[in-house]
Amino acid sequence: MKTLDILKVCGQNIRQYRKKKGLTLGQLSRLLGITGAYLGYLERGQRNPSLLTLARIAVILGVSPYILLREPKDEFEEELYGLNNLLVNLNNVKHVTFLKEVMESYLKLKDT
Repeated sequence: MKTLDILKVCGQNIRQYRKKKGLTLGQLSRLLGITGAYLGYLERGQRNPSLLTLARIAVILGVSPYILLREPKDEFEEELYGLNNLLVNLNNVKHVTFLKEVMESYLKLKDT
């Protein structure tokens, strides 16, 4: 992936997750303490956000920062990343272990 491509991918992901969260460009820019124009540049891949800005965007959008940098492949991968993000955001090993056990039980029942 070229350097400029990652800026476009990151910008597209920021826009996608901002809209999923139901935030306008103005609302997100106010939460971040940046101008709407700068956020617009980021979403169009015309500016390079600092790591701190990227981390703040990820926190507000409720995703891991690496999610904003990855290039989506297909619907399966999107759902897989979404599931991973939910588990990461739980931040509770007991809940994750429980969900893993439920999933393993479900898959065993499905195979019988």
